[in-house]
Amino acid sequence: MKAHTKHVQPLAGPEKAFGLAFRTFRKKQRISQQRVSETAECDRTTVSLIERGLVSPKLGTMDKMCKAIEVFPSEVIRAMEKSRFYQ
Repeated sequence: MKAHTKHVQPLAGPEKAFGLAFRTFRKKQRISQQRVSETAECDRTTVSLIERGLVSPKLGTMDKMCKAIEVFPSEVIRAMEKSRFYQ
């Protein structure tokens, strides 16, 4: 009998595409999730959940997170739209 494996992270969609785009920018800036969370005034686990595409950020949170990595939200959105995960 084959074991059933459960996907914890979404395989595709706007949440996954946004999360990966944000993570790419964050890592390029060499900024930790902890630093983003402190600057954006949210939990580090929230940043992790957003980066993994498990939750969608509110607009205000997205703005604060992008300011924390010194990138315009529109830049992250443009990168998201180019992602193979964006549908």
